[in-house]
Amino acid sequence: MMKTRLISWIAMAAMAAPAAQAAESLVIEAEQFATHGGWQIDTQFIETMGSPYLIAHGLGNPVADASTEVEIAEAGTYKVWVRTMDWSESLGREGGAGRFTMSVGGKQLGGELGKGDSKWHWEEAGTATLPAGSTTIALKDLTGFNGRVDAIFLSRGEGVKPPEKCLLEDRIAWKIPGAPGSIEDAGNFDLVVIGGGYGGLGAAISAARMGCKVALVQNREVLGGNGSSEVRVWAKGNLPPSEFLMADIVREIEDQAKASPAPAEQFVDDKKAQVVAAEKNITLFLGHHGYGLEMRGKEIASAKLLEVKTGKLKKVSGTFFADCTGHAFIGQWAGADLTMTEKGRMGMSNMWMWKSEAEPQPFREEPWMLPLDEKGFPYPQRGHAEWFWESGFNNHPIHELEKTRDWNLLASFSAWNAIKNHSAYTARDPEKKGHSGAKLDWMAYVGGTRETQQLLGDVILSDTDIDGKKAFPDGCVLTTWSIDLHVPHPVYTKANPDRPFIAKAIHRHAIDNKIGYPIPYRCLYSRNVPNLFMAGRNISVTREALGTIRVMKTIGMMGVAVGRAAAICKARNCGPRDVYEKHLEEVKHLWRMPGAKRFTSIEELSKELDTVAK
Repeated sequence: MMKTRLISWIAMAAMAAPAAQAAESLVIEAEQFATHGGWQIDTQFIETMGSPYLIAHGLGNPVADASTEVEIAEAGTYKVWVRTMDWSESLGREGGAGRFTMSVGGKQLGGELGKGDSKWHWEEAGTATLPAGSTTIALKDLTGFNGRVDAIFLSRGEGVKPPEKCLLEDRIAWKIPGAPGSIEDAGNFDLVVIGGGYGGLGAAISAARMGCKVALVQNREVLGGNGSSEVRVWAKGNLPPSEFLMADIVREIEDQAKASPAPAEQFVDDKKAQVVAAEKNITLFLGHHGYGLEMRGKEIASAKLLEVKTGKLKKVSGTFFADCTGHAFIGQWAGADLTMTEKGRMGMSNMWMWKSEAEPQPFREEPWMLPLDEKGFPYPQRGHAEWFWESGFNNHPIHELEKTRDWNLLASFSAWNAIKNHSAYTARDPEKKGHSGAKLDWMAYVGGTRETQQLLGDVILSDTDIDGKKAFPDGCVLTTWSIDLHVPHPVYTKANPDRPFIAKAIHRHAIDNKIGYPIPYRCLYSRNVPNLFMAGRNISVTREALGTIRVMKTIGMMGVAVGRAAAICKARNCGPRDVYEKHLEEVKHLWRMPGAKRFTSIEELSKELDTVAK
C-alpha cells in the first residue's frame, strides 16, 4: 500500500488548466507556519483527515496568534480559503467551540471562521488584495477551546477552488514548484522502529546495543508515547526477577510519576531523549510521521516519512521493521493478518489537572457545553481527573478517533463548567470557597488510546492460556498486570447513556504480580509479513489478554525482546520466525544479558553467538 503526502507551497496545476492560472494558486500548511504562538501541532489523525494541523488548546483562554511570511509572486486580488472544521458541531453541539479569525497582509478577512460545519472542509475566508513580495498570514484564536486549521489556499485564478480530496494519497497530485519533487533517501538500516513509546524505545535501544544500525521514528517532538509529558499516563507493570534481564533498559527510561496525571517533569522526557542520544547506532527521526510503505514482495522494503514541521518527504529502508505504533498501522499497510473488535472495546482517555489560586478564577460558560451535574461525573480528587475519563467504547478506533478525543474534551470542559458555574461538588472544594479559586492547569489534547488492532503472530495469546498457566518454550516477557478491561461506568452512564465518558475497570486477577506470566516471543512478530516485528498494545493477543499486556513497563520489555531478536536475525541472516525455530537458545542467551551489554558490531555479536551454537 503506497501513500504519500506533498506539503509546502503548492501550485495546483492539476486543478487549473492554463499554466499561468495554476501558478497563481498557493497552499500554505498551518503546521509549517514560522511562528505557532500558542497553537499546538496535532498529528493524531493524519490517516483520516489528511494532515498534521494546528490546534488552539488554551483551556478556555485564547492562545497567542500563529503567523508566517509568504512570498506573493504577482500583485493582485486573491481568494482565500482555510481548511478547518467545527468540532463541537460534529458532536451535535451548536455554538462553534473553536472559532478564530484570519488576517492576510495585516487585514482581517471577513468574520469568524471554524463554526457551523461538522466535517473537515475548505471554508471561504474572503479576498485579499496583495502586493508582490512578502506578506504575513496570521491566525487569531477567539475562544481557547481547540479551534483547528489544516491549511490555507490562495488563488487568483478564475473559478479555481481548493481540492476536495485531501487525504494523504490524494495530495500526491499537488505539484510543488520550488520544493523537492522526490522523496529524500534517509538511509538504510538493520532495524526501522516506527513509534517512540516504551515499546519503540526498548526495541531501538536494545538492538542498537547489540550492534544493529537503527532508525527510530516518532511523530511527536517527545519520546515516551502515552508515558510522555503530553499524555501523562504513568508506566505500570512490575519488573519482577527473571531469567531474562529485559527490565534493565526499561529502568533506564521509566518515569518518576507520583500520580497519573502528574506534573510534566515527572515523566522525564529529557531522560528518555538522553538515553537515545547516547546510542551512536540510533538515528532518531523525531517529529516524523510514518505514512506509507514500499514493499518487496511480501516483505517491507522501506517506510515513507513526513517531517511534520517542514513537509519534507523521506524514505528509510531496512532489513527488519518493528511496528510500535500502537494502532498497528505499519502491519496494516503491509497486509499483515490482524483483528479488531468492532464494538465494546476500551477507549481513549484525555486526563486533566486543576489547582487552587488565592484569587477568583473565572471560567467562561459556552452554549455548546453539556448541562452536567454531580450525577454525570465523579469529582476530580487531588486536583486531577484520572484514567477513567475515557470514551469511544463503540466508536471506530481509527476513523472516529478524532471524534472520540473531542468528546473527551467536551465532557471535561462541561464538567469543569458544572463545578465552576453551577455549584457541582461545592462541598468538596479543599479551599472551602466553592471552587472560586479553582483553575484548569493542564489537559491532554493528545489522547491515550488503549485498544485499536491486533497484529497476528504464530501464537495468539489468550486469557485461557494465562488462566491455565500454559508454559510456552519461548516465554520471555513477564506480564504482571491483572486482566484489566474497561467498560462504561454504570453509575455515570445513566446520565450519559448514548456517549458515556467515565469508565470502570473490571480486573480479573489471573496473574501473580510478583512472579508474572511469560508472554511468548511468537506474539511479537507477524505470521505473514516475514520481516515485521511488533511491540506494544498491537501484539498478537486476544482482547482479553490485551487487558494484561498493554501497560507500559511490560511493553518496554517487549521492545527489548524484539531488539535482541532483530540482532539475531541480522547476525544469522534469518527471519523473526527462524529465531524461534532455529535460534531459540541463541536469543535466550542475549535475553539473559544485562541491558547495558554492548557489541561494537554485528560481526562481534556473531562470534558471541557461535559460542552458544557450539
